[in-house]
Amino acid sequence: MAPPEEPPVQRLGRYQLLGELGRGAMGVVYKGHDPAIERPVALKLLTSGQGLEGSERAQHRKRFLREARAAGRLTHPHIVTIYDVGEDQDQAFLVMEYVEGEPLDRLLRRVGALPLPRVLEIADQIAGALDYAHAHGIVHRDVKPANILVSASGLVKVTDFGIARLADADLTLSQLTPGTPSYMAPEQVAGQPVDGRSDVFALGALLYELLTGARAFPGETLTTVIYRIVHEEPPPLSDVAPELPPGIEPCLQRALAKDPSQRYPRAADLARDLRQAASAAPRASGARQGSARPAPAPATVRIPAGRGRPRWGWLVVGGGALAALLLFLVLLGRAPHRAAAPRAGASAPPASREEPRRKAEAAPELPRRPPERERRPEAEAHGQAPSAPPPQARDGAPMVRIPGGTFLMGDTHGDGAHNERPTHRVSLAPFRMDRTEVTVAQFGRFMQAAEEARRTPDGIWAVDGARPTFPAGNVPWSAAVAYCRWAGKRLPTEAEWEFAARGTDGRRYPWGNAWDRTRARSAEDGHGRGPADVGSYPAGASPFGVLDMAGNVWEWVSTVQVAYPYRAADGRERAGPTRPHVIRGGSWGQIPWDLRTTRRDYADPGHRSPYIGLRCAADG
Repeated sequence: MAPPEEPPVQRLGRYQLLGELGRGAMGVVYKGHDPAIERPVALKLLTSGQGLEGSERAQHRKRFLREARAAGRLTHPHIVTIYDVGEDQDQAFLVMEYVEGEPLDRLLRRVGALPLPRVLEIADQIAGALDYAHAHGIVHRDVKPANILVSASGLVKVTDFGIARLADADLTLSQLTPGTPSYMAPEQVAGQPVDGRSDVFALGALLYELLTGARAFPGETLTTVIYRIVHEEPPPLSDVAPELPPGIEPCLQRALAKDPSQRYPRAADLARDLRQAASAAPRASGARQGSARPAPAPATVRIPAGRGRPRWGWLVVGGGALAALLLFLVLLGRAPHRAAAPRAGASAPPASREEPRRKAEAAPELPRRPPERERRPEAEAHGQAPSAPPPQARDGAPMVRIPGGTFLMGDTHGDGAHNERPTHRVSLAPFRMDRTEVTVAQFGRFMQAAEEARRTPDGIWAVDGARPTFPAGNVPWSAAVAYCRWAGKRLPTEAEWEFAARGTDGRRYPWGNAWDRTRARSAEDGHGRGPADVGSYPAGASPFGVLDMAGNVWEWVSTVQVAYPYRAADGRERAGPTRPHVIRGGSWGQIPWDLRTTRRDYADPGHRSPYIGLRCAADG
């Protein structure tokens, strides 16, 4: 582990600062020493409120002291104790109990899903802390793995009571990440009043993640996460972790009810029912209950396994609902679905969602082609077998020639997001498309050969530990552009990508209109285990024989995110690297709705994600 970062100051009040433990949107946490009592402490230096002046700064100080004092009155074995609160050198700070151990989010990354008996122990301890706080009129508002500390002895403590209310007023949208609202209740992201049942919802989402190793409401963008919290149910445990006792799922479903009146009134009620469900399960389920099932990290991300239990103190900052509210209001004003799109990010777990399916089933569809035609790529029917790359191509990747044509672009099935509308006709000249996504091996050769790669401001870098035949991930948009340029190609336009994926018959998925989990690397086929070797799903070929256009990794295109209708002449293909660019195709951790041929999302061009890669195109 890297040595702790030195604090900007060496002392606050009587407390000596020793080194940084962690940081977040609301502040930085340092390990400290209290010389008066000769004990270690954790000091949280709040960055919230900095930059305010006059009456606003005075109001912020008053609010901070009020919330900190209220939280400081909580004395419970499973709540991190607040010892002191103060200001020094124009810096507000909290002094808290130092817990030697690790936060749950780090534990999850290290070992994956936890065995059921351990989850039940954690649930009991968190539930006791929450019910105690609720009885004293304090709602946590930010229950998440990062705010649950596990001591070296296995004791669980909840931290950051009172901080989340400060964050409500002080966080900005730019400070949120996709993980921040993943555990918020629907009423919280909508800016409605919250009570203890909002924390019960968050606890349900947290326990779901502990049991499965995947988030109940995943998403690579904030809009995706918020949409799923408000509109969708988590993937069924029977699909994600069928070895768990069947009685566990109804408990989590009740905890995660969209309507607060349908949830458990107390966190302890949830913990009690979980134990009853576990004890009522047949002995056959003991294999999962007795031992942890590690969740392998995505192949394009190295997560050190660690040696033994890390020994450090962690206290992490709370999140805020105001920023999520602002985003939610924007969504309401702009689109009924996941239309707005911020930074792509975080992790996405397995499973299917029922609401988009119901909409799809109810929506009028284009005429279905005969089943035998669905199974036979249009490329084969028209003699469009994979062709050699252009003469100038350096990567040697097989390409498919796609004839020019006119197609209807956008949501033609009535189950898409607002930014997939209006549908409109687009005509394209013939072009070529890589048959598969760019692999780790191909991108590695680019890294070794291209001087341009070493000059790129985004700091392109190869990923250690990934299989050479996996799709390259963690590739920022500028790196994707540089790779294609080095290879003698270019990124496809958004229109080219969609045409290559769906052809002229307007199909929902590259292979046809019906979802088939065996034709794509998705949350339903692989349960979020990571990408597959490129070309592993030949039955999922597009009408022209292009592979992996649904799932595996998102793919950058050359197009800036601009509202439809698509017009290349409006500047969306010439905007450069300063604006968000579209990503297409979905990833291995996503649901069928995200893998439709018309699905659009986007990310900042400098963003790296293990879920985002590329494929190249060429003229003619």
